[in-house]
Amino acid sequence: TRLVQIKCNGITLGIGDGANDVGMIQAAHIGVGISGREGRAAVLASDYSFAQFKYVARLILVHGRAMYLRNTDVVKYSFYKNFLNSLT
Repeated sequence: TRLVQIKCNGITLGIGDGANDVGMIQAAHIGVGISGREGRAAVLASDYSFAQFKYVARLILVHGRAMYLRNTDVVKYSFYKNFLNSLT
């Protein structure tokens, strides 16, 4: 997780379901814990928790797309604002 954060300069998502994944979940920008047979350590250390792995797809697809659309609106507004400032 740290290597991806340093080299790619991106936001990381850590998904885990057991006690061995706690370090990865805590090191990631967004931590997702899945409650399962291995205990609740990952759920307690995470930002978001799910009962089953199939719910993670909705988090990534729906909310990820919504954030993408919001960010594009901000960039378009920024270009528009700077263009109008350059005309005056």
